[in-house]
Amino acid sequence: MQKKLLQSSLALTAAAALGLGSTLLASPAMAGGAEPQPLTSQKAEEVAKNLDDVNAFGFDPSTKTLSLGVESREAADSQQIEDLKKKYGADTIEVIPGVSAKQPYAKNDAVGGMGYILGEEEDPSAIVSACSTGFSGWDSSGAPVILTAGHCAERLIDDVEDPNFGGNDGWTTPIDIELPSSSGAAGGEGFGANGTGPLGEWSFKKFGTPVEPGDSSGNEGDTDFAIIKVDTANYKVKPEITDWTTAGSDDLSLSTKPITKVGSHTEGSIEKSGRTTGLTSGTVVSRDLSPFEFANIGNRWVHGFAVEAPAATPFSSSGDSGGGVFQGDTAVGVISGGAEVERPDGTLVEESWVADLDYALEAAGETITFEDPNATPSSPVVSDQTIKPKGQVVGQAEPNSTVKISWSPADANSGLPTGDDVEVPVEGDGSFTIEGPEPAGIYDYEAVAVVDGRESAPAPFTVTVEETDSGDGAAANADAGADSADANAAANGDDAEADAGAEADAGADAKDANADSGADTKDAGANAAADAKDANADSDDSKDGGEAPAERAISITPQEIVDTDFVQKDKGVKITVKGFDEGETVTLKVVAGPDNVEGIELTETANADGVAGFSIYGTSASDPSVYRGKYDVSVTGANDTDDESPLTGSFTVVSDDQGNGGGGSDDGGKDGGDGGGDLPRTGAELTGLAAGAGLLLVGGAAVVLTMRRVKKN
Repeated sequence: MQKKLLQSSLALTAAAALGLGSTLLASPAMAGGAEPQPLTSQKAEEVAKNLDDVNAFGFDPSTKTLSLGVESREAADSQQIEDLKKKYGADTIEVIPGVSAKQPYAKNDAVGGMGYILGEEEDPSAIVSACSTGFSGWDSSGAPVILTAGHCAERLIDDVEDPNFGGNDGWTTPIDIELPSSSGAAGGEGFGANGTGPLGEWSFKKFGTPVEPGDSSGNEGDTDFAIIKVDTANYKVKPEITDWTTAGSDDLSLSTKPITKVGSHTEGSIEKSGRTTGLTSGTVVSRDLSPFEFANIGNRWVHGFAVEAPAATPFSSSGDSGGGVFQGDTAVGVISGGAEVERPDGTLVEESWVADLDYALEAAGETITFEDPNATPSSPVVSDQTIKPKGQVVGQAEPNSTVKISWSPADANSGLPTGDDVEVPVEGDGSFTIEGPEPAGIYDYEAVAVVDGRESAPAPFTVTVEETDSGDGAAANADAGADSADANAAANGDDAEADAGAEADAGADAKDANADSGADTKDAGANAAADAKDANADSDDSKDGGEAPAERAISITPQEIVDTDFVQKDKGVKITVKGFDEGETVTLKVVAGPDNVEGIELTETANADGVAGFSIYGTSASDPSVYRGKYDVSVTGANDTDDESPLTGSFTVVSDDQGNGGGGSDDGGKDGGDGGGDLPRTGAELTGLAAGAGLLLVGGAAVVLTMRRVKKN
């Protein structure tokens, strides 16, 4: 029996047991005989991995208890486990039945470029052919779909001697995906079923119009294009295209390239992924050599464009039909057909015909998106903030969406007002603002992003409305020549000096306050505890009637981000800092990062609340992996004094299988970092909230072409 083990902590194992309603089975403690051997973490792992029926295990070093998850009660009572209890003691072994072996969810991810097997519509068990998927995503209704070639949906008469060559001889149905390790791209013979089940049903299929004698061009809407509505009981779509490097593991979703949009092709290099030749590259044939809009593919007209590659390393081959053709992160077409062609200079090339995707989607009256429209939107990015009465409460959310704001007093018995729920628009740069309450106090806020009618999880934060100036500060604002009756003490009650025509030196005992403004000097008993507002004001603030600025802090959201999200402008890392002077120039630097990544420097102006915001994202969407690693940032203000340290923090870019959706930090700049390196070409742009955005950069004669599907012999 092949063992499939999932190592987990004891807490996880126990939780699984409770969820399954299982019981813990253990034998009575031994009454005599040899003393049980001690069990260590290393020994427990070794023991668990050598048990045939164990599907999960965890070891608690504090109790020296090994928990084993098995599928059945029979497995729980196996001789192996009984022997284990005798050796290490029954009290140290807990067995949890009802824990089955798990399979990685990624095995069910439907990605572009993988193979799928087609059976007859009337008899699905009768295998007809194999094709390749082009791209996966969601259609205009929000349903998960896969794009491929239209001729894959037909059983075709492909005998060129038959007078009905290219005609329809029936329909097919996609019965399963192809086991990747059996595909031609992995060196296999093909047609090995993965066993996942039917891929879905055709929701659209079109394979040109027949080429009639005397025809020189096709008709409007002639394309080679089909849409499969995915069977969600068997698959979930992953809007990426496989590079075939993980075919040996039979999981093509482990190594992919992101696809973010549909677009028209451009001349130059181009790539394709398909089940026969894997990931290949070629060159879009220039209009000089291929000035055609339609090509004869298997005696049908298909609109598209030509791609060439050396005959020895073809761009596509039989079985690649439907495979995704792309440039960078842009989907531009699916493979329709191809043939070897001799150029005027005698060069032999393989020429593939690509059904252009923008044209095909228009012909189908359909659209595709590569962002799940059913997914819960990301919550707004907000931080605790201190404002003046009716000051601006600020945050960030998905651009051009709306945010629902609600607020109430933190203390229900404070008598402070509760706000009405309101919706505020989010600007194109992702910033939003709303006027805060007028009465001073502390308020609990919640912000919910609303995108296309879908709501995010609420983002809670606190807003503190400061007190306005009052008569309590009169002593600190005394006119010149007046006696100083009260001196404002510093936070610790030591050496507070107020100079507004009078100076007061207040010690811990709040004595010997001296006023000097040409007036008589006399003792003024300063009591630091008498007035909290006075006690928190320094001499300059007392003179101006203001208060000390808020404590500096930095918030980084998220602290951990998946590389494929990092290269999307609206999903980058958001950094918010506070505690600066209004109008002060605030500078952010990426001071350390992975090798080959150059740090950036951004400047922003602090708003009226002393807050500035930045966002950082990558621009190399074709290869997000180059950004993986830890980044350290440092933030300073133009008004910093010599004794003020920069705010510091860090964030990490990880691969999709490492990401855990890490949250933000608000640690006042206590976070450190390491690493270094630099990266060619950097740029920056401003995106408004005052949010600066940093971009990390890394770096002829017409011929009849044959279809690129492969028939089952």
